[in-house]
Amino acid sequence: MSDRPPDTATQFSRQAEAYAASPSHARGADLDIVVDFAAPGPADLCLDIACGPGHTAFRLAARARQVVAADIAPGMLAAARRLAAERGLDNLAVLSADAGALPFADDSLDLVTCRIAPHHFRDVPRFLRETARILKPQGRFVLEDSLAPDDAALAAFLHALERRRDPTHVRSLTHDEWLRGLAAAGLAVTRETVYRKQHDFDLWLRRTGLGETEVAAIGEAVREAPPAVHDALFEMRDAQIVALHDCKIILRAERA
Repeated sequence: MSDRPPDTATQFSRQAEAYAASPSHARGADLDIVVDFAAPGPADLCLDIACGPGHTAFRLAARARQVVAADIAPGMLAAARRLAAERGLDNLAVLSADAGALPFADDSLDLVTCRIAPHHFRDVPRFLRETARILKPQGRFVLEDSLAPDDAALAAFLHALERRRDPTHVRSLTHDEWLRGLAAAGLAVTRETVYRKQHDFDLWLRRTGLGETEVAAIGEAVREAPPAVHDALFEMRDAQIVALHDCKIILRAERA
């Protein structure tokens, strides 16, 4: 059984070059925090789950012994392989693998990362159990993902927007849901922060390949949203939607 909706691999393969060039994925303060929390070292064996075109894996490979960049989308793996070769990263390998069925032995890895992906996973508890299984005792897991607002109305609006923009979006979890899920998997949180991320709204919409009609319709739905939604989630300039602001949870957890 796949950990993601059946069309996710095809969808993200089509988007591989857009994600490879995306400034919000390739760099940013949130990626710096992920690498700081991960603290890769020269003896570490690392796995980056749902690696996309490899931005997180490349940062790890600059400091770690060996990194595997894993994804289910062939297009993303091809982009990661090409970019790794361009960077001369001979300690990085790419692998087709599902987040819910990782092809690694128990207690085999020092570090696992997963950045801005689990909101596409159908079974997050299974993903967390797999992560805990493959980590060595005291191994580190560093996560970044979209965070659902605690306010129910804001969460519902943002969820509907995400689904309309990208039907492979399943659900963003709340802070409490993440903490409960990690604890249930046997992973103890040692560091965490919430990062408020700004996205150029037009680029954010178009990265998933939406047509002009749907882009216009989503923009109109945002403009018609209540003022509380605008204040919490968007930067507006007159009737123009300049940016979307969402929150990312970034945390480090260790296996007992």
